Amino acid sequence: MKKRAFKKIVFANLCILGLLYSSCAPKMNTKSSNAKNTMDGVWKLSHFYQVANADTLITNTNKVQHKIYLNGFVIWNTDPAPDASEWHGFGTYTFKNDTITEVLTSMSTSMKSDVNTYVIPIEHNGKTYKQVNTYTRNDTIFKNIEVYKKLD
Repeated sequence: MKKRAFKKIVFANLCILGLLYSSCAPKMNTKSSNAKNTMDGVWKLSHFYQVANADTLITNTNKVQHKIYLNGFVIWNTDPAPDASEWHGFGTYTFKNDTITEVLTSMSTSMKSDVNTYVIPIEHNGKTYKQVNTYTRNDTIFKNIEVYKKLD
């Protein structure tokens, strides 16, 4: 009888130790990619430049704009323009080879167009990034250069 009770106590203690180990041991990430996306976080615009045919038209360090990248989603907003038009968008994004691709699925009226996918080359260093949006209007090549600082 004593031998059987001893075995039960040893077995119970081994079970308890196994439970303690499994609950306290570092968890293994079973996803194929456990590295956090370096774009995930909250970003605030720190500088904005508009260039037309290589001439700077606007330099603005007071413009308020934020972008939030998280788990493949993007949302961004900015203060209303002087004409009171709203500018904001929401959608998905991917980031690879120094390029962000944003696919907006919801946006302000001022953003609505036939284009909802934006392929944006960036320069990224971890705490800041610069994106350059290039477009043509009336034979003029414009570049909107936005520099963002990471808040979190």
